[in-house]
Amino acid sequence: MPINIQPILISMELILQDVLKPNFVTPQYPAAFREIAIPVPTPPGVTNLPSFIYFDLDNQFTLTQEQGIKDAISLVLFNWFHHLRQKWNGGANNGISNLAACNNVYAIRNLQPAWYTGPRIPNGLVATNIAMDQFTRLIRDNGLRLAPKAKIFAGSLDNDSLTLALTALNRTKVPLSFIVDLSKVGNIGIDAGSIMHAWLHRAGFYNPNTTSYFITECSMCIMRDYELKNLFLPDSAFYKFFSQ
Repeated sequence: MPINIQPILISMELILQDVLKPNFVTPQYPAAFREIAIPVPTPPGVTNLPSFIYFDLDNQFTLTQEQGIKDAISLVLFNWFHHLRQKWNGGANNGISNLAACNNVYAIRNLQPAWYTGPRIPNGLVATNIAMDQFTRLIRDNGLRLAPKAKIFAGSLDNDSLTLALTALNRTKVPLSFIVDLSKVGNIGIDAGSIMHAWLHRAGFYNPNTTSYFITECSMCIMRDYELKNLFLPDSAFYKFFSQ
């Protein structure tokens, strides 16, 4: 079976971007890009947010695919916003969001991001709060141009994987770059869950993609609209779209 080297070449560029943090890296994978901007909702209690986040989108994506990616990112942003709004709880900041409640039922492994040095994270609820706070940092660093420019590459990924992103080891100035399979964009629920998974990698969380691991359960929670699992719909029907 021939080896698909395209994701490897793109990953090399992503590694260089993480390590060197330049806004331009000599590409290992030649591509032309166009900038897209996506509005950022403002959750209560959160300040110093940008009005937009920005991505350099691979020109191989059609305008229809571009809109699908923008819609999916907007849905990820909505889930982040919805979590923080529910957690804000009128200013008490002690609420339990739908996302946190869902994760607290199912996520019990790999609750700690790579950069985390605090007390042991006891459950999925606390992990969700940490992850969404890190999303706030990623969004702020992107929109205020503090992080290297995020790139969305068009790629060809193995099996059913829709997105691929590297796990960030740092907490600050992390570019929100990832790969999207050019041939698989089109279902907003799957697209949003897969991009959520990619962003959780950029927030510092690790695979594997299987039941009980935070990065997987959190992404599946938004794909199920926070509902409890259906015994007749296996987890693999969701996490097959996530990169390994």
